[in-house]
Amino acid sequence: SSLTTTPFPKLCFQHLFKKRKKSLNTSTEKQKFWRHHSRAPEERETQREEGKEMETLSEDDVLPRFCEIPAQTLRFLNLQTLGFKSLEDLSNVCDLALDLSNKCAHLETHLQNLHRRLGSSIVSWASRSIRAKSSLEDFILNMENLSLISSQYASRTQSGRRTQKILANDLPYIVNELRRVEFLREYTVIALKLEALVGDLEDAGFSVLNYRNQHIFSRTGPTPSIPGDYFVKLENVHEAVKAIQNIEDLLLKVQNVHPHWSNLLKAVDTRVDKILGVLRPQVIADHRSLLASLGWPPKLLSSNTKAEQPPGVPNPLVLMQEEKKQSYSQSFLALCALQHVQLKREERKRCVLEQKRGENVGLWAIDELVSPIASRIEHHLLKWTDKPEFMFALVYKITRDFIEGVDDVLQPLIDRARLVSCSAKEAWVSAMVQVLSGFLAKKGFPVLVERYKDKNSKSDAISSWLCLIDHSVKFDKRMQLLISSETYLFFGEAGTHLGFAKSMSVLSLFCERLDWLKIWAKVELKDAWMKLKAELTDERAWSTDKRHGTCQRTESGSEQYFLSTREDHKAPVIAEFALKIAWEMIERCQTLPGTSCRIQFIRSAAGKFLWHFFKVLISRRKSMEFHAYDSDETLVRICELINVARYSEFTLREWSDNIDLLEL
Repeated sequence: SSLTTTPFPKLCFQHLFKKRKKSLNTSTEKQKFWRHHSRAPEERETQREEGKEMETLSEDDVLPRFCEIPAQTLRFLNLQTLGFKSLEDLSNVCDLALDLSNKCAHLETHLQNLHRRLGSSIVSWASRSIRAKSSLEDFILNMENLSLISSQYASRTQSGRRTQKILANDLPYIVNELRRVEFLREYTVIALKLEALVGDLEDAGFSVLNYRNQHIFSRTGPTPSIPGDYFVKLENVHEAVKAIQNIEDLLLKVQNVHPHWSNLLKAVDTRVDKILGVLRPQVIADHRSLLASLGWPPKLLSSNTKAEQPPGVPNPLVLMQEEKKQSYSQSFLALCALQHVQLKREERKRCVLEQKRGENVGLWAIDELVSPIASRIEHHLLKWTDKPEFMFALVYKITRDFIEGVDDVLQPLIDRARLVSCSAKEAWVSAMVQVLSGFLAKKGFPVLVERYKDKNSKSDAISSWLCLIDHSVKFDKRMQLLISSETYLFFGEAGTHLGFAKSMSVLSLFCERLDWLKIWAKVELKDAWMKLKAELTDERAWSTDKRHGTCQRTESGSEQYFLSTREDHKAPVIAEFALKIAWEMIERCQTLPGTSCRIQFIRSAAGKFLWHFFKVLISRRKSMEFHAYDSDETLVRICELINVARYSEFTLREWSDNIDLLEL
């Protein structure tokens, strides 16, 4: 009965303490017997020693007190109540221990499996954690950007203010620092590239200058040889040109992308200009020495005037031998390449200063052909200042005699140099025209201006001025015929209707001296008015033949009309005469380069001339008093004045459709 009311563990321990000796002996013997026979001999020996020690233990050391047993152990023993109904069931403890050992073994195996699964799970979790971390960082960055955009709605808490400070101050500062570092890196890279290119240019330039300054060309012998050092020198020139080309490409990029790097641009330009300032004179000096060895310039005038002598002068360019031709070609190409990069540099600098492109210059190589000719003919021009027809004839003859040889020899070289829209003929003619224009600007017109300002010699100065202008206009037209087959690409903006190109007209000197242009307009106006004034005093010039619609100007008979439209208006011949003089003045400035100069001349000369002529018409009308009882003669004179005015108006409207004036 006590077994059913008292928990098994407590009952068991009470019973054991009451009969501790008997129970201890019984249970101890059974356990010893079972363990003794289930273990190895070594373990049995150990067990005997432990049994001896157990016999020496006290009652308090055999089993723990009930209060000292852990709750988990008590709970386990309570669960085993069904297996221990009586004291005899305590003999099954060994089976229970064995069962517990098996379960522990299974649990340990399961624990090991759990450890392995935990390791694989940790590895998998680590990879996922890295991805999650990256996603979280992106999310945080997006949130920071969103916070920057919506910072006005941020929290007013301390942490919110700290975050806002970081996003508003620290991050922009970091971004600016990164930009500054990138800016410095880019600047350093470009500066190093420019330094390397300028170094290559300086090396090539010094290589050219290191050759001894001596006459490397000789005119002695039928086929003088060209030293090999000269070709090496030209190769160094091409290397220098290539370096300048690379520098210009990089500077143009810097100028477009980083225009505020002005100090870097100035520093590079200064070094490049210094090299070019020494390199160009050296290349030109070598080219001149080569021309001298070729026999240039040739004799311009021949002392033999026999009729059987063939016209023209032998051209040394055409008579060059193969070796000399090759050396001249290489020198020509080097000079053209050097000029090309120089023009490219000037174009870039004009873009910085926002300046308009100026008049195209001629080729340096052709200018070197013309320069010795100009020096040789200068003393002839000085002797013929009072005979301008000889000056123009000499320059025209030289230009015409050499133009074909220049075109045959130099045009292929220009094509090899890849000079776009460049003509050897036009460059040659332009250079010769500028020789004469420069001489007149220095020695011709200044003398005439001084004589014009002197009252005693003013009339002679006007006649000399008009004569010089007549020859200049005729010369410009003849020179234009020499290149009439060209396409007018070399001189850019020039056109046939806007006047000649500045370098293709002797009158281009007036574009540089507008005060001379005003004097020219005054001279033309005075000469035209003197011509018209002689006709204004002749009353027959104001009358019209009633039968044939013609007027009697001279005693020899009537003169035919220059313009058929005058018959329709029945205008006196004075109208046609005045308009003819005005149109001649307009045509005289046709070779004047530039639109503005032509407009200024036409307004100052032809415009004022017509204005004075119309004032004469008004004054003649006012001098006639018409009354009802007057004769028909007064009425006829008034009608003739009206016809003159109507005819002049009709002619001026026709001029408005003229292509030359439309372009103006």
